[in-house]
Amino acid sequence: MSSLPMEKTPDSVLDSISQSDFSELVKSFTEITSQLERTHDVLRAEVAALKSELEEANERLRRSRSLAALGEMAAGIAHEIRNPLGAMALNVGILKEDVEGNSEAASLCDKVSRSIRTLDSIVGDVLSFARDTKVAVRSCLAEDLVSQALAGNSPFFEDGSITVESDVDCEMLALVDPGPVVQALTNVIRNACEALSSSGVPRPMVRVAVDRAMLRTSTEGGRIEHVRFVLEDNGPGIPEELRERIFNPFFTTRETGTGLGLAIVHRIVDAHHGTLSIEDAGPGARIIMSFPAEQDPASEDPGISLTGAVLDRIDNYESDRSTT
Repeated sequence: MSSLPMEKTPDSVLDSISQSDFSELVKSFTEITSQLERTHDVLRAEVAALKSELEEANERLRRSRSLAALGEMAAGIAHEIRNPLGAMALNVGILKEDVEGNSEAASLCDKVSRSIRTLDSIVGDVLSFARDTKVAVRSCLAEDLVSQALAGNSPFFEDGSITVESDVDCEMLALVDPGPVVQALTNVIRNACEALSSSGVPRPMVRVAVDRAMLRTSTEGGRIEHVRFVLEDNGPGIPEELRERIFNPFFTTRETGTGLGLAIVHRIVDAHHGTLSIEDAGPGARIIMSFPAEQDPASEDPGISLTGAVLDRIDNYESDRSTT
């Protein structure tokens, strides 16, 4: 009858492990523990970064919805103003013909006409902001877009009072609708130049650069490559308390202007499913417009659509204007 093997006790197992084996076991355990701690730290940092990105994406979504609602309100106001303006312009023209030969009365008619044109221009800006924004993207040279925007602001640079620097790869491509994007770039550059002109900065400067970065644009999707248009100046900058309001329609810190320029920029960037942000350039301000480098197949119909009521109103404005 064979004897059964005796079960080893913990003490006997430890006795069978040499000192070197035990040291190696402790070393391996320590390394695994350290690796787990490092992995935990990396995951915790990644979760924090994702949480921050999602909060930013939700804030952009909230701001876009607010702008759409304001656009609907603005469209209604514009409708109530444009028709009377047309009638006023017609009657002033008739009145000027009736007072021909009376220079003082004719001068007053001219002043009224100029005021009507100013109001009509404001209404036009309101409609540009409220209008349904649709874009037809195509590959464009980023350098051409920047050049056109700088040319649109040439009066600020021609006398040398403001220096402009451009850092754009001549082969960099952007998948955008060139017309609206040039308008957006022009508005941002003009805004910076106007701020510099009244700032008293010794050597005012505007800088435009284009690069690429991986960004998250929605709460559901991952990071995708974007082409970023980075515009900065060395002026007084934008106070923290104004950064959330600066893209609101009708908000302006200057005595002139409608406050719609940057709101229209926001709508254009939204229509491209891009992002728009403001940073402190120390000194000055930095505005970054980012556009997806590739078209998202899930959004075959690009652009931001307002409610049908807004579109109906805008269509009515144009038909009313054509019959006035």
